[in-house]
Amino acid sequence: MDDKFTIAIPTYKRPDVLNKTLATFLGRKIPSLHEIVIVWNELDKTPPEGFVSQHGVKVRHRMSERNSLNMPLVADPLYETQAILQHDDNEPGDLEFVFQAWRQMGRYRVTGALPRCYSRNEQGLLQYGQCREGSDWYALVLANLAFVHISLMDYYSLDQRIPTLIREHADEVFNCEDLAINYVVSMLTCTGPLHVMGKEHYKNQDPKGGISTTGGHMSKRHNCLNVFEKIVGFLHLVQQMGSIQRGVPHFN
Repeated sequence: MDDKFTIAIPTYKRPDVLNKTLATFLGRKIPSLHEIVIVWNELDKTPPEGFVSQHGVKVRHRMSERNSLNMPLVADPLYETQAILQHDDNEPGDLEFVFQAWRQMGRYRVTGALPRCYSRNEQGLLQYGQCREGSDWYALVLANLAFVHISLMDYYSLDQRIPTLIREHADEVFNCEDLAINYVVSMLTCTGPLHVMGKEHYKNQDPKGGISTTGGHMSKRHNCLNVFEKIVGFLHLVQQMGSIQRGVPHFN
């Protein structure tokens, strides 16, 4: 299905955040939203039954094989749409606009609202971080609020050497799955991500105890970029300059 999208939402012992997120998506009509899949990582608890919202959006729970940040990026044979919105903790604005931008210009790119950059230190090691103020360049879009084509998720899920080693490292450090999918997509397509902004800015719900609040978070992400470079054999993140913003004219 090309004209609709699915939202994949991972959850682990955060019922309040999950309920708030579902209320955000289901409380208003999003024309192209087809289904919400709750990726249930709470392995010792049976997930609730699925249901259909007042706007006709299907909601189902998918039990994970293990508690892994990779689970939302793993291909699901029950998905019915090509576009999968990876979502975690952020409340998006103008989601329909971002989806249509993905269809027209970002179909085989990680397309979303949160751009990030990399640099190299004096030792030649990769460093992950926010893009410098005033810089037009970026090389990653965080996949906790981004569209990814299902075919790219299929490759990410394969048992082949590169995707397997990348997934295993993300599992080992319990971090960096969002960087991993960027790396894999750029490697496959030789293109960078696409930064898209609506008029309404996203809201980070910032749950207490989130991964980004744990000690060593940034050092893990620095190291992930270097590990991924070694696995693939070269750096394949592609620098991008263009962004799309609703209300700003764009010309072909």
